[in-house]
Amino acid sequence: FFKIFSFYSPTCKAFSLILCSCTELDERSSREACLDFILALKAIGIGFSIAAPVGPVAMLCIHRSLKKGWMLGFCTGIGAACADTLYAAIAVFGLSAALTALFDKSAWLQLVCGLFLIIIGIRLFREKPTESANQKQDLKAHHLAGDWLSAFLITLFNPATILAFMAVFGGLKIADGVANPVDGFTTVGGVFIGASIWWLGLTTVAAVFHHQIRPKTMGRINRLMGLVVGGLGLIATADWAIG
Repeated sequence: FFKIFSFYSPTCKAFSLILCSCTELDERSSREACLDFILALKAIGIGFSIAAPVGPVAMLCIHRSLKKGWMLGFCTGIGAACADTLYAAIAVFGLSAALTALFDKSAWLQLVCGLFLIIIGIRLFREKPTESANQKQDLKAHHLAGDWLSAFLITLFNPATILAFMAVFGGLKIADGVANPVDGFTTVGGVFIGASIWWLGLTTVAAVFHHQIRPKTMGRINRLMGLVVGGLGLIATADWAIG
């Protein structure tokens, strides 16, 4: 009996240690998964909140959704979301000094953004509404990359975007919570998803009225959007000149 006990006793201890180790690993994995989920939710909220304020890109998204349909409006929003994601990656992967340097040089960024908005505003104001469905389809196929690029550049060169990321990531200390590359990619991906959710909702609502707007009404919308976008560009340029 003692021989049998002495044989099984170390085995039982080893089995108990293995069982305890597995339990601790499961608990640690569950805790890490929970923290990753919370981090992803925070990142999605940040992406949504940074994209949500109404600005020139929102005006472009609404205008293109009304005039050309949902696809081109959403493609415009995705351009802005990609620029937001780029700044999120800079903030997360230890390149905050580069973000600060960009903000220190924001004077020329503001000038570039202002002039770009003025050009787009003039084009919107002078744009004539199309009456042919085939012409709309041609515009949709031809200007897909251009619509994405215009929104990407406006967001990228907008000093307000840089300031927003510096304030949010610095205030919430998101970068401090990124312990490994997986957390970094989770944060960056969450920002993109959050921004995309906003643009998806905005363009979907605007596209509902796509087929209900007459060419005459669309012409008025073109002029209104041109004045708004061009006016924002003039304000940015004047602020640069005064500063």
